[in-house]
Amino acid sequence: MIAVALAQIRIHWARFLAIGLGIALAAGFVATTLIINSSLQDSLEHAVGRSFEKADLAVIPHRDVFVGGDEASPLLGPLADVDGVSTASLSARTVTTGRGASFSESSFALSPVPADERHDTFDMVSGQRPDARTDLVLDTRTAADLAIGIGDEIRFTVDAVPVGSGDDDMPVYRGPSQSSVTFSVVGIAELRQDPARPGASRALTTAAGYQEYFAQQGDVIAIQIALEDGADPETVRSQLQRAIDESELDGSLEALTVDDAVSAKTDRLSGGNVVVTGFLLVFAGISVIVAILVVSNTFSVIVAGRRREFALLRCLGATRVQMYASVVAEGLFVGVLGSIFGVLAGILVSRGLMAAAVRYWPAEFPYDTLTIPVSALISGIVVGALLTIVATIRPARSAIAVTPLEALQPFDVSISPRTRARPRHLVGFGLIGLGTLLVIVSVYAVSTSERWILGGALGGGLVVTGLVVSSAKIIPPVVAWAGEVLFSPWGVPGQLATLNTLRNPQRTAATATALIIGVTLVATILVGGMSTKATLSHGLDQRYPVDVSVPLSGLVDDDELDEVREIPGVSTAVIAHRAEAVEDFEGSRPEIFVLDPDSADTVLGDAAADIVSGRVTVPEDYSSATVRVRGLTEMSVPVHRDGLSSLAFFTTPEVGNDLGISATTTAVLVRLDEDVDVDEIARIRQSVAEALDVSSEEVGGSAVARGTYSELIDVMLAGAVALLFVSVVIALIGVSNTVSLSVIERRRENALMRALGLSIAQLRTLLALEAVLISSVAALLGLVLGGALGIVGTRLVTHGYSTDLIVDVSVVSFLGILGVAVIAGILSALAPARRASRLSPVEGLKLDF
Repeated sequence: MIAVALAQIRIHWARFLAIGLGIALAAGFVATTLIINSSLQDSLEHAVGRSFEKADLAVIPHRDVFVGGDEASPLLGPLADVDGVSTASLSARTVTTGRGASFSESSFALSPVPADERHDTFDMVSGQRPDARTDLVLDTRTAADLAIGIGDEIRFTVDAVPVGSGDDDMPVYRGPSQSSVTFSVVGIAELRQDPARPGASRALTTAAGYQEYFAQQGDVIAIQIALEDGADPETVRSQLQRAIDESELDGSLEALTVDDAVSAKTDRLSGGNVVVTGFLLVFAGISVIVAILVVSNTFSVIVAGRRREFALLRCLGATRVQMYASVVAEGLFVGVLGSIFGVLAGILVSRGLMAAAVRYWPAEFPYDTLTIPVSALISGIVVGALLTIVATIRPARSAIAVTPLEALQPFDVSISPRTRARPRHLVGFGLIGLGTLLVIVSVYAVSTSERWILGGALGGGLVVTGLVVSSAKIIPPVVAWAGEVLFSPWGVPGQLATLNTLRNPQRTAATATALIIGVTLVATILVGGMSTKATLSHGLDQRYPVDVSVPLSGLVDDDELDEVREIPGVSTAVIAHRAEAVEDFEGSRPEIFVLDPDSADTVLGDAAADIVSGRVTVPEDYSSATVRVRGLTEMSVPVHRDGLSSLAFFTTPEVGNDLGISATTTAVLVRLDEDVDVDEIARIRQSVAEALDVSSEEVGGSAVARGTYSELIDVMLAGAVALLFVSVVIALIGVSNTVSLSVIERRRENALMRALGLSIAQLRTLLALEAVLISSVAALLGLVLGGALGIVGTRLVTHGYSTDLIVDVSVVSFLGILGVAVIAGILSALAPARRASRLSPVEGLKLDF
C-alpha cells in the first residue's frame, strides 16, 4: 500500500502541491520563530560576554535587586584590598538627558570608565580617554548621529535637588526640580553595544565625574575584578563574598566567576526574548490550526474523488487497516516533504530578517549572529508531520467507512448523508451559547475582579471553537443567502456558483472556517487596538484634562510663553501655580493646580469640571468633604465634587493665597489643537521642552501619555496583522484547493454544460464566483465576529480607565480586508478556471470518474 500511496502522489502531484505549500508555511513559521529566538539569545550572550572580557571575576547584583552607584562606591576599596585582587572597577549606567549646540535633546546612557586602562572594553578612535570630572567620550555612532565632535559641549540633566518636608510651623522650601552640568567631549571611541539599552546614545566619563553627578540616578551593572598573577580565582571569590557580606550591601551583591556572571546577566536580560518568542509562537500555533483545517478539507475532497479506486483495492484484498495506512502515508509523505521545504525557507527568511535588522536598525537589535539549532529544524519538520497526520485522520476514516459493494455503486459523495453530524452540531451550538454567556457575565463582572478579563478571553475562544465545530450548519445558510442576494444578478453563472458551493456543505464550511479564523483574529486586533486607543484617550481626558503640563521652579516670562503658543499644533498656553496634595487618591498623589476660571476655560479639556472659588475641584467619587493641601502652609480646603479628574485637582487663586503658594512654584499648561495627529505629539513635546529650557521628561500631560501608548499599540497592531497574514495566506490556499478539486470532480458536468451552450467566459466566471462567494462570506463573518470580540476585549481591558466605551471601527480597513478576500478569491480561481477551459466538451464527456 505504500507503493500505491507514492504512485498516487506521483500521478496526482498537482493535487498535493497546494497542500504541501500550506504545510510549508506553517512549519516554516515555527522554524523561523525558534531560529530567531536562538539567534537573539546567542547574540545577547555574546554582547554580555564582551562586556566582561577583561575581568577575571565579577560582582553583580542579585536578581531584581537595584544597587545604586553611590551605594556600591564605598565597597570598591574593601574589594580592592582583598588578597589577590589587582583592581576593582565599577561598571554602572545612568540614563539621562543631554543637549548640545548641534542637537536639541537626546537620551544618553552614561557609564564610568574602568579605573585601570588595561581593562577598557572600548577602542579609542580619536581624542583621549576622559581625565577631568567633566570630560566625556562618545560612541562613534552617537557622535555621527548627533553631529558632535571633539571640543563640543553637552549639557546634562543631573540629580534632582531634594525638597525639604518642613515642620508644621515652618515653610516648605522648594528647590529646583532638575540641575544641569556641562561636559566637554574629549574623545570618540568604538563602544561595545549595551545589550540592556541597544538604542540609546552611549557616552563615558570618569569614575569621579560619574560618582559626583550621576551615581544617584544610575544602577550598578557589575564590579569587575582583575586578579594578580598567580591568584586562585575560587579563593579570591570566596574572600570577595565575605567582604560583601560584612558590608551594608549584604544580600544585594554576589561574587561570581565570569562565566557564571555572563550566564546570570544573559538570563536576566533575555526576558524580552522570551516574550517575543512566545508572541511569535502564538501566531505560529494559529497558522498550524488553520493549516490543519485546510489540509483536512483538501484531503477529504481527494479521498472522496477516489472512492471507486478504494473500492477496487478492497475487492482485490486490501484491508481497512491497509487503506487507512495508505491515506495517512500519503499525508505523512507530503507533510514531511513540505516541512523540509518550509524549514529551508525559514532559514532563508531568518537570514533575511537578520540582514535587514543589522542594516536598518543596527542600534536596536543586538542581532549579529545567526544561530540555526538542530532542535529548531527538527521541531519544524515534526510540527509539519504531526499537522498532516492529525489532518488526515478524518479523511482516512471516510476512506474505509463504506463496503466495497457500496463504493462500486453510482454514488454522489457530495450529497451523501451525514448521520453522525447532529451531536457535533449540538456541541458546537452549546459552545457558542456557553461562550456568549461567559462573555456577557465577564463584561458586567470585570469591575469586581480583573480575573474576569481571562473569563472574557475564554468566552471568546469558546465562541470561535463552537463556530468551527458547527460550521456546517452555520456557514452554508449564510452562503446561500449571500449567493441569492449578491450573485443572482450575474445570471446563470451566479446561480450555478451558489448551487455548487452548497452541493457539499461540509467542504464549503471547512474551507470558509479556515479563512474565518484568520480574518476574525485580524478584525479583533484592529477593532480592539483602535477602540482601546480611543477609549484610553477619552479616559485620560477625564482623569487628567490637561493636554500638556510642565512643572517649573521659577518664573516664566512672556517671551517664553509666547514661544510655546507659537508652536504648530498648540492652541493656547497659560501659567498656573502648584500646590501639593498631602494624601494619595486612588493609589497616586494628584497634582493640584491653582488657576483662575477664565484661564481654565481656555486651557482645560472639554471633560474638565468647573472651578469654584474657594474650593478644590475633585472627582465625583471623592469621599471626604475636604482635601488636605500644602503650600508654604498646610490647610484643609472644602471640595467641589464634579467630573472625573482624579490625577489633577484644580482650585482658584483665593485658595492659593491662603496657602501661601510660592511665586516660583509655577507650571505651564498647554492645550493642543483639536486636529493634532498623534504622530505630532512627540514633536510638540520636544518643542515645548526647548522653549521652556527643561528636559522633555518633565513635559507630561494626557496628550503626551496618549502619544506614548498610541505608538506602542500601533507597533503591536502592525506586527500582529503582519504575522496573521501567514494564516490568511494558508486559508486562501485552501480556497484555491477547494475550487481546483471541485473542477477535477466536475469535469463531466462542466463538459456537459459546455455542450449545452455555456461559454468559456461563463465557465470561468462560474468558478471565480464560487471562490469569491466562499472567501467573501468568510471575510464578512470574520469581520463581524472579530469586530464584536474586539469591542468586548476593549471593554474588559479599559473598564478601569474610562467610564465610557469608545468604539473606533475603521471602515476603510474593513473594506480593505473584504476587498483582499474578493481579489484573493478571484486569483485562487485563475488556475482552476484555466484548467477547466482547456478541456473540450467531447474530451470531458469521455472521462469516466
